[in-house]
Amino acid sequence: MKKTSAIIFIISCSFLFSCQKEIDWGFASGNPATKLLVRIKSKTGADTTQLDYTYDANKRIIREKTTGISGGTSLDNDLVIKRNASGIIITTVQKSAALLAAGIDSIETRYNYNTGTSKYTSSVFQISIPGFDVTDSAVYNYNGSGRIIGDDHYLQVNGLPIPLPPFLSLKNYYIYSASGSNIDSVKQDAATTPGGPLSPVSSQAYNYDSKINPLIISNEAILLTRPGLYNANNATRTVVTNTVDPTQDFTMDYTYRYNSVNKPDSSYGTRTPGGTVTASKYFYQ
Repeated sequence: MKKTSAIIFIISCSFLFSCQKEIDWGFASGNPATKLLVRIKSKTGADTTQLDYTYDANKRIIREKTTGISGGTSLDNDLVIKRNASGIIITTVQKSAALLAAGIDSIETRYNYNTGTSKYTSSVFQISIPGFDVTDSAVYNYNGSGRIIGDDHYLQVNGLPIPLPPFLSLKNYYIYSASGSNIDSVKQDAATTPGGPLSPVSSQAYNYDSKINPLIISNEAILLTRPGLYNANNATRTVVTNTVDPTQDFTMDYTYRYNSVNKPDSSYGTRTPGGTVTASKYFYQ
């Protein structure tokens, strides 16, 4: 049962935090306003991280690849996004060093889309581990403006001496600005034991500049657990609150230098407490 709880904890954590560095790299020739963000490079002390973005012919994101090291731990992660002919996301396949270390080759997530309402309704993925399977099913909730305001995650564990039926394990809440152009905060309620009641575990609150976010994918940002890619503007402050362990609370403050089309060219992020500085550079083509 301890192994099961550990796996459930790993899965839940993958949704609780979507840490994202903002970076930009400069422009190739041509009109800079039409260029896409293709790479983000960052450096924190001796550690470096690189994010590479790939797009299809219609300029829709189809891959995000992360390579880097943090504190001696590999951050390598490869997310491949598969779309149908209409551009709707049908599956994603994630491979990462963390998954491999846990004995998991990859995670394929399937998405369900209602063509009548033009909304994603749910998603599901399954992890097979020797002895049992874990299935995560997410249901998406919308407001009257068509924005995702929450997702409910249900876990089911099969193969145990006493299999666990589906139970609500996590709820994410997305709170938007008055204009709806940015996510002001994200909150998480989770079960601390399988099948137990939900209680607040963490939250993230954001402030923004008035410039242009270099990569905006609207509701898809929620599907891909990249809420920072929803926003019209760039976060200047992120306040992370860990309700379970307040010693893990921290704040990130960002300062940007912008290019000629008011997108980030570079940024500095300072973490409090600790004073760690992350320098980032953004690249477009």
